[in-house]
Amino acid sequence: MIKNIEIKNFRCFDNLKVSGFEKINLISGKNNVGKTALLEALFLNSVPRPDTISLLRQVRREQSSFSKALPERTWNNFFFKQNKNSELVIDAILENGSSKRIEIFVDESVKDLENTYPQDHDDDNEKIISLFSGSQSVLSVMHLKTRINDQEAFETLIISSAKGVIARDIKVPDIKNAFFIPSFLRVSNRELTDEFDKARLNERENELLKAFQAIDSSIIGVESFSIGEPNLYVTREGESRLSLSLFGDAINRIADIILRIVNNENSILLIDEIENGIHHSNQSAFWNILYRLASELNVQIFATTHSLEMIEAFIKAGSEHENIAAHFELTKHLKTGRIVAIKRDLDTLEYGISHNKGVRGE
Repeated sequence: MIKNIEIKNFRCFDNLKVSGFEKINLISGKNNVGKTALLEALFLNSVPRPDTISLLRQVRREQSSFSKALPERTWNNFFFKQNKNSELVIDAILENGSSKRIEIFVDESVKDLENTYPQDHDDDNEKIISLFSGSQSVLSVMHLKTRINDQEAFETLIISSAKGVIARDIKVPDIKNAFFIPSFLRVSNRELTDEFDKARLNERENELLKAFQAIDSSIIGVESFSIGEPNLYVTREGESRLSLSLFGDAINRIADIILRIVNNENSILLIDEIENGIHHSNQSAFWNILYRLASELNVQIFATTHSLEMIEAFIKAGSEHENIAAHFELTKHLKTGRIVAIKRDLDTLEYGISHNKGVRGE
């Protein structure tokens, strides 16, 4: 479990320190103050892999065609004020006292990939070399280094050129201990069905039904079928089965969240704008489920919100689960203009709301 994090030269953060994360963490603040960026930094520190970089570019809607047209600008949006000349660093302290440091820098001087980064080639690396052959092909290389307890664990290179973006070193650990759920992307029917079948195998599929019933009490069943394309079907009392895709964003989003938790013990889940699609009258029941599952399965949750109702539901549900939750408000320091994080426990948060204190960055 992550307890503290320090972020330097990443997106909107010149230097941000956040201390005292708990099992469940809710992050609020004004628009463009760094809520999503904080989730991204936590995700990148937890899963320092090329596919993490790719997912974050997808979440930001950065087009691959743009990278091909202007490959020298591929990595700009990862750095504070787009300053690629300074190293990006994300330091985390874990619950057991160990440290994990991610260092990222960009090298734009590379012309000859094979001679600049010589190593023994397997078939995959030979293919990568051939893709980027030519003296003017490689325009920038992102170095992604991971250090655990001050010892370098591994490094991967991600290459950008007019031919596209690709990882040079594909032999990094297949880390799957953290999952990012963006505010707007809907997971595919196939992926949701696969996750549901994993839950069934571990006899945890009933957790999804409980979560659906917290939103719609008329739902009495959830099943998976592979007719044509794998899909989930939901049954409501007195009605025939309906494809999950016919339901609203809230049901699909809840399915993604719950299945990520029940299928991944001892993991980290990051949820951007957790309130999306969930009616305020159902939010407290939903938080109750998250609190219980996070405790039972040792899953650390980080979520962002703009919703006062969601914060109030967070407090109400948390009152039944002692000392496992915290609220963080991101705001700009009045004198320096730097983004800072203010931590509140649930009692302090409730007091602030009841006395009309700003808790969402007002």
